[in-house]
Amino acid sequence: MKIKVAAAAPEIFPGRPGQNMTNVLAAISRARADGAALLVLPAGLPEDMNRGALERQAGKMAVYPLTRQSLPREELLHHHDMDVLCCSSDTPATAMSRYENEELAAAASHENMAVVIMACPMGGDGGRIYTGQCVIAQNGYILQSGDGYATARVSIPSRDAKAPSSRLVDDQSTTPWTPLPEMLPRILRLQGDALARRMLARGATQLTLSVGRDASSLLALAACVTAVDRLKLSRRNIHADLTGSRAARIGAALGVTPGPGAGMAIDVADLTARAIQGAAPQNYAVNATVPRSVAGLVVRHWANTCGNMELSVPIRSIVMDDNAPWVLYDFLLHFSMIYDMPKWALARLLDDTFRDSYKDRDIQQALDGFFDNYRRPAPCDGPVVFPLESKMTL
Repeated sequence: MKIKVAAAAPEIFPGRPGQNMTNVLAAISRARADGAALLVLPAGLPEDMNRGALERQAGKMAVYPLTRQSLPREELLHHHDMDVLCCSSDTPATAMSRYENEELAAAASHENMAVVIMACPMGGDGGRIYTGQCVIAQNGYILQSGDGYATARVSIPSRDAKAPSSRLVDDQSTTPWTPLPEMLPRILRLQGDALARRMLARGATQLTLSVGRDASSLLALAACVTAVDRLKLSRRNIHADLTGSRAARIGAALGVTPGPGAGMAIDVADLTARAIQGAAPQNYAVNATVPRSVAGLVVRHWANTCGNMELSVPIRSIVMDDNAPWVLYDFLLHFSMIYDMPKWALARLLDDTFRDSYKDRDIQQALDGFFDNYRRPAPCDGPVVFPLESKMTL
C-alpha cells in the first residue's frame, strides 16, 4: 500500500503564541494540500496553542504528536512490529547532528523494515537558530531530507512473522542492495561528508590512496574529491597512486597529485572484498559498507553527471571492464548477512532468482566462490552507508 507522508518543522518563537499558532496551522494545511495521510511535527509544541483548532485543521490526517503518540529518537531502532516510525524530536539539528539524524533514520528504517519520519525543532533564541531538519527514510535510504518540510510517497510493507524464503524472492529485487536511482548521488555525498568530518577530527589536510582498474577504488577517489571540495581544500591535496593509463587520465581530469604521498591513508576495500576476498582494512575504509555492485552504480552515475568527457569516458570504461558477477556475489552476501540464511536456502534462492538471466555455470561458480571464501566482515574504521545488522533467522 502506498501513502503520502510528511514532516514539518514550523518556526516557533518564544513568547509569541499568535505567530506560533499561525505557523503550525500553515504546516498542517500544507501537508493536507499535499495529500499526506500523516504528518510529523517536532516535540515540545507550546502548551498555549489552541489544540482543538489544530485538530480540526488536521481533519482525518494523523498528526504526531498532536493526535497520535510519537517515538523519541532513542527508541527508533527497536520496533520491529511497526510499519511506520514517527519521531517527533525535541533535539534541534545542529550542523554536526544533521548527518547523525539521517544515519539514524536510515538505520532504523533498514533494521525495522519500516518507514521512518523525523521532524526536529525550528527556531531558537540566544543567538542559536535551528533550521528544522525533516527526514523521511525507507529500506535504509533517505527519501527526503530538508529544512522545514519534507514529503514523500512511501510503500507500507506487509508483514509476515514466518517470512518464508519464497516471500523473499517475490518481494526483493534481484539486486537487493541497490538503491533507487535518485539515491546514488546521496551515497557519494554521505561518504564524502563522513570523510570530511574525519579529516577535521584528525586535523588532516592531505589524503593518499591507490586507484586501480576497479569501481571501488574509483568510488574512494570520488569520496576523497567530495571531501576536499567540502572542506574547500585543493584537490592537489589528494595523492593518488594511479595504476594504468585510464586511471592516470581520471587523475589528471580531477586535478589530483599523482603518486603516493604523506597524509591520511584511505583504504579502498569495499564490503564485498571484505566478505569474500578477505580484505582487512588497516586505514580509514571509506567503502567499508558499500557492496561492489553498488559501487559500480554510484561511480557510473558520477561519470554520467560530472559534465566532463575527459573524466567520464575512462570512468565508464573501467566500470564496464570490472565485469565479474558482482550482482550474484552481492545477492548472496545480502541474504547471508542480513537474513542469516543457510547455504541450502541461499543456493535455492539464487537459482530461483537468476536462472533466466545467468547461465548455470555462472550461478554455480558464484555459489562455489561464495561458500568457499565468505567470512562475515569484522568492524573497521569507515562510514556506515548500508547498516549490516542481521534482521532475522530463517
